[in-house]
Formats: sequence, structure tokens, C-alpha cells
Amino acid sequence: MNIEELLDMQERGIRDRILGYDLSDNPMSRPELMPIRDAWELEVWYARYEAWRFGWAVEDASRRH
Repeated sequence: MNIEELLDMQERGIRDRILGYDLSDNPMSRPELMPIRDAWELEVWYARYEAWRFGWAVEDASRRH
């Protein structure tokens, strides 16, 4: 996992919020998208999960002001 992948997930979160997706619609909440077999894959999954949430939250916050 590199910084570009994390930024892509943040952008996806922003885009999903613009499209009306809910916070619970995080694509990383679907385990079939990324099976977790070891501790490294768990760390990568969590980083992607949090990056999407962050992007979604940034866009959500911008809509409140």
C-alpha cells in the first residue's frame, strides 16, 4: 500500500458522499472485496477503510457549512 492508494480511497469516499452514499456504505465493509488472511492484510484493509471514511467525512463536513 502506498500513499497514492490511500489518496484514491479518500477521493472515492468524497465521490461516494457526493453521490449520496451513507457512511455505512463504505466499500471496505464488504469482506469479499478484500479477504484478510494475515496481520499485514488486516493493516492494509484498515488503512483503506479509514481513508474512505476520512474522505466521506470531509465532504460531509463541507456540506454542513
